[in-house]
Amino acid sequence: MCATQNWRVKARLFRCGRWLVVAAVVLVVVGGAAVAIPALANAALFHPNADPASAERLAGNPAMEAVSVPGGYTGWFVHLVDGPAPLVIYFGGNGECAARAVLTYDTQDWWGMVEGANFMMIDYPGYGTSTGHPSQPSMYVMALAAYEYAAGRDDVDTTRIIVAGYSLGTGPATYLASQRAVAGLILVAPYNNAVSLYNGQVNIFHGPLRWLVTQHFNSDQYAPDVTVAPLIITSRADEQIDHTLAETLATAFPKTPQLVVLDGLMHNDYFHDPGVRALIRAYVQTAL
Repeated sequence: MCATQNWRVKARLFRCGRWLVVAAVVLVVVGGAAVAIPALANAALFHPNADPASAERLAGNPAMEAVSVPGGYTGWFVHLVDGPAPLVIYFGGNGECAARAVLTYDTQDWWGMVEGANFMMIDYPGYGTSTGHPSQPSMYVMALAAYEYAAGRDDVDTTRIIVAGYSLGTGPATYLASQRAVAGLILVAPYNNAVSLYNGQVNIFHGPLRWLVTQHFNSDQYAPDVTVAPLIITSRADEQIDHTLAETLATAFPKTPQLVVLDGLMHNDYFHDPGVRALIRAYVQTAL
C-alpha cells in the first residue's frame, strides 16, 4: 500500500473515531439527562416529612386515634360522630403529613367541612411513620389499603365513604374512587395527568421529553370509571397547578362535576377560605 493510500485510510479511521467519540458523548449526556431530569422532577413532586410534635399533641386528645393500616401505613382517625358513621378519607398535598394536617384542622376548627362524618388521613409511603418511598404506584396501593382498612372498621358506614384529595392527593383520590364504590369525591386543586403536573413543577416535559415522566398520575384515565359526580375546586390565581388542568379533568367524568373556578386563591389558600369550606360542607351534606 502506498503512502497516499495509508494516509487516506488513517484519515478515514480518524473521522470514524471522531464520530464515535461524539456519539458516545451524546449518549452519555442523553443517558445522564434521562436519569437526572426525572430525579429532579421527583424531588420537586414529593416532600416526605414527619411531625412528631404534632403527633404527640394529637395523642392527648381522646377524639384522635392513631391507626396502623396493613402494608406499613400509619395515620389518624378523627372521631367526630358516633358510628357506624360516614367517613371522609383525605389525601393531602405533597408536603402534608397526617399529624400536622389533622392538628391544623383541629386547632383551626375546620371540622364543620365534614359535619356528620368522621375523618381519616393516612400518610403516604415515606411520610409520617409510614414505611416505603413515595411514588405513583406505591401511593395507589396505599390508597386502596386505606379504603379496605376503613371499610373493615365497625364504626364506618361503608355505604357513605367520601374520598377527598388536595393537590398531589387528587391523583390517589381519583384512582380510589374509580376502583371502589364511594358516596362522593372532592378534588381541590386537581390536575388532569402526570405530564401536566410535572410541567407545573419543572416546565420542560414537552415533545420527546414527555417520555421522561416516570410518575403516571393520570387522573383523566381513571375519571371515566368514577360513578359519582365530583366537587372540583380550583382557582385562577393558583400558581402551582393551573386552573385549566382542573377544567380539563372535569370533562373526563361521566357524571357532570360541580366545577368551581375561584379568583384570588393561591395554592396554599384553599382551606383557609370560608367559601371553600362552605362548598365542601354543602357537598358532604348532599352526598350523605
